[in-house]
Amino acid sequence: MADVDVVIPCYNYAHYLEGCVASILSQRDVDVRILIIDDCSPDNTEEVGRRLAAEDHRVHYSKNPQNLRLIATANRGILDWAESRYTLLISADDALTPGALARAVEILDQHPEAGMLYGMAVMMGSEGPPPHAADIRSPEHVIMVT
Repeated sequence: MADVDVVIPCYNYAHYLEGCVASILSQRDVDVRILIIDDCSPDNTEEVGRRLAAEDHRVHYSKNPQNLRLIATANRGILDWAESRYTLLISADDALTPGALARAVEILDQHPEAGMLYGMAVMMGSEGPPPHAADIRSPEHVIMVT
């Protein structure tokens, strides 16, 4: 099973954080490790992040000593923390569809020349749960060469 490190920079998105983390922890056929990086958020990101880390050993929480903004915060996770073959940077207000990481790993394993992969977005509103997305086990994909 492939290891995937997932970095979640978070600033003022505590109310989305639990759903984001749940969508990552529920991924099939991969071993995930998650780092929530609190960029000195004025909301309750620290409380939520620490609770999620206490509930699951795969979740880690870190708080920047000062607000570093998005790029520096993402770099802390990607460059200083991530060590798996595969790394995902995801915003705290996003979620993964079922099987997204397994599909990504499958494609990247088949195409080691690829340096990046992205999937189609499923839009969701602020009211109610996100729309259902199927777990497609045989993804269609396109390799783009530049």
